[in-house]
Amino acid sequence: MKAPERFSQSWDYLHDVASKRCGFTDFGEDDYSTGLHVLLESLDVDPQFTPTGREMAWDTIVTYLTARLYAAEGWKRYPEWRDYKLKKPIIICGHPRTGTTVLHKLMSADPQFQGIQNWLTKAPQPRPPQEEWAEHPAFKRAVQWLANQHSASPDIATAHHVVADEVDEENELQGGTFSSNIFASIWYCAGYDAWWATRSERPDVMREFKLLKLIGCHEPDRRYVLKNPASIGQLDYWFEEVPDVCVIQTHRDPLKAVPSIASTIHFYKRAHEGEAAERTRKILGPRELEKWAAMVDRGLVTRAAQTGRKKQFFDVYHTDLHANPMKVIGEIYDHFGLHLSAEAEAAIAARIEDNPEGHGKHHYDLESFGLTRAMILERHSRYIQTHGLDR
Repeated sequence: MKAPERFSQSWDYLHDVASKRCGFTDFGEDDYSTGLHVLLESLDVDPQFTPTGREMAWDTIVTYLTARLYAAEGWKRYPEWRDYKLKKPIIICGHPRTGTTVLHKLMSADPQFQGIQNWLTKAPQPRPPQEEWAEHPAFKRAVQWLANQHSASPDIATAHHVVADEVDEENELQGGTFSSNIFASIWYCAGYDAWWATRSERPDVMREFKLLKLIGCHEPDRRYVLKNPASIGQLDYWFEEVPDVCVIQTHRDPLKAVPSIASTIHFYKRAHEGEAAERTRKILGPRELEKWAAMVDRGLVTRAAQTGRKKQFFDVYHTDLHANPMKVIGEIYDHFGLHLSAEAEAAIAARIEDNPEGHGKHHYDLESFGLTRAMILERHSRYIQTHGLDR
């Protein structure tokens, strides 16, 4: 169904469209209406959508609202989710563009682990048998949603490799509260972004834990391996609720990582706003620099406080991962006492050989995003010094 003339006046229409997509009507507890109202108001004034971009934005909002319906239905239909224990999950986090996606997909090739497939972030439910996915309406929608994005901007597929039936970052599970950084990362929404910056992320992470339990509840013996760069700023919530969590933090020279994330986000914004995205290009760099530096700094504080849990952390450097990924995988498994079976090693080696995350080139620069070397080095000075990134 087409996007409305005014987003801010579409509340009932939006909920009706979401319900008709999946046949459910219960949106769960009201932990989302404030954020959704702010977002819809912002969409009427902040972005300058192309006609296609406007429809894509509308579909994105409907998709996240539909995910709430699936979650509410799943929590009712499968009460066994309450008994699921998150046992020693592994989370891969750190500044974006530091190798989190590559590492996540390599480790997810090991069948001892489970993750969150992209399509399940849009339709949370106990993971069905894989042979049933292709016929599931939610899976088909996820495939089409990604195809629309990649058609609007082939650069998106190059910069950030996402496939419907492969694992994705669990940050997508937090979008259902409509209090998420996701939206400011795909179109310009300054009003919403300012509101989001005042919010605690704790309620969103707590809800994410419930969704992880729902999705994994029928496979209790498979350990989660998860990825979300933003978890570096949410580690205190993780240790509060899941004290045995294992953390892999990835690292890269911020002079490369910062403009890379700015460039990736710009691809999404161009897909939605076309040439109008250029008007906010130089705002984008400083915004991403400050946001991610604050998250990384928060991670430094949390790590320093975990004096008795140092063995629950492992650091991976971007240069090492790309030079010899199998060696890094071996070091991770040794550190956390994991068994690398012959089957898993072969699957990981095949993924490395295929290299789906490494196809194409991603070009970016500092100045075009309103950045300078001095800005990045100063703001990330503590992080650079702590993790030896100035070597």
